[in-house]
Amino acid sequence: MIDKETAARRVRIAFSTLGCRLNQYDTEVMKASLPEGWTWEIVPWRDEADVYILNSCTVTLKADQKCRQMARQVKRRHPQARVVVTGCYAQTQPEALAAIPELDGVFGNLEKSTIGEWLPRVLVDGTRPVEVAEYPRHPTFPEGEIEEFSGRSRAFVKVQDGCNLRCAYCLIWQARGPGRSRAVDQVLHQVAKLADAGFPEIVLAGIHLGSYARDLGRRDGLPGLLRELLPAFPDLRFRLSSIHPNELGDDLTDLFREFDNLRPYLHVSLQSGDDAVLARMRRPYRVQVVREAMDRIAALGPGFGVGADVIVGFPGETDEEFAATEALLEELPFTYLHVFRYSPRPGTPAAKMKQVAPDTISARSRKLRDLSHRLRHEFEAGLVGTEREAVVETDEPEPNWIHATTDNYATVLVPKGLPAGTPVVVRPDGFRDGTLYADRAVPIEGRSGRKGSTT
Repeated sequence: MIDKETAARRVRIAFSTLGCRLNQYDTEVMKASLPEGWTWEIVPWRDEADVYILNSCTVTLKADQKCRQMARQVKRRHPQARVVVTGCYAQTQPEALAAIPELDGVFGNLEKSTIGEWLPRVLVDGTRPVEVAEYPRHPTFPEGEIEEFSGRSRAFVKVQDGCNLRCAYCLIWQARGPGRSRAVDQVLHQVAKLADAGFPEIVLAGIHLGSYARDLGRRDGLPGLLRELLPAFPDLRFRLSSIHPNELGDDLTDLFREFDNLRPYLHVSLQSGDDAVLARMRRPYRVQVVREAMDRIAALGPGFGVGADVIVGFPGETDEEFAATEALLEELPFTYLHVFRYSPRPGTPAAKMKQVAPDTISARSRKLRDLSHRLRHEFEAGLVGTEREAVVETDEPEPNWIHATTDNYATVLVPKGLPAGTPVVVRPDGFRDGTLYADRAVPIEGRSGRKGSTT
């Protein structure tokens, strides 16, 4: 707790975000919504602050554990500070967080938008509020715009929130509420602000991105939004967050042929390559739909990047079912895998199913991670001699090189010297020790970088 005289002078506040792009966008909205009448200094999480706000994730048990660890660690380092947890873990398990003595407040996802109301109480009153509202049956899209995305070379824009699916392993529909979409004019307005701020790329994000606009009464959905965004901002590059295979129709994939400013990369929310597992997961598609979607992507030509989320060790997964997933991943043109080890979430149907032995899950996870490394290396090695657009990042893996991320989501090392966030053209000329190199990175005329940013 701090006194009002100190608060009027300066309050140091630190934010940390766990989980998805939507959480990262929400954190930026909270920063932009700090209450007036106070002097705020946003500092890094590792520095000393008066209040620490942790925007949590609950997609896995590991995410829950990390949240608890971070909250306790920062309180031990700075016992006089106030420590608050908000976000998805707070939304689904407020009682568990309220029982942690190191925490000074717990606020749900809906309460993120009212930070201006509860933050002064946390700082001055000395109470330990726990405020987690249930989602109404028909929630509106959360308000809030940003003009900055601190420390990043590309910005995320939340265009959809919530989920109406009930996958057997997932709590996100509880954490994020029913699916709802941001109006097109609001998306255009938000993108314009970030374009004016100099961001070269925008990532359109959603919990269930492919369901965009179903609640708005628009039949054109996500492709309709893109048909308004892409020509409106021809110098701005756009990416999509993950999308389900059954939502990869011609109306979406055709846009990659029509518009150069839609980045040639997709991340597919696959989860399994076996029909029986997909049925137990309650996923809304089967393997044949995955094949058809990947055929559409393959038809876009070489150099198109395709990532995939895959869960290993889902309850009841047999050796044969895992082998079917592995074979599908080998067969189809994926270039990267994001592998999740299944962990039971209390309150989900999958938690009551027969669980796979942890050692088996670990072995299967290692196999798919090894496969992912090979797929990525093969894809990046195939880019040698081609010309790609990229954005410079700030990581410095070697003294004279920095990372850049290509349009198709490959990592290439380029000579150090250009500001982070600079759009460039590269022609990779070497692939050594699993790393892609380009001896030259030529800035794209008329598109400046964002100094001091990171990915």
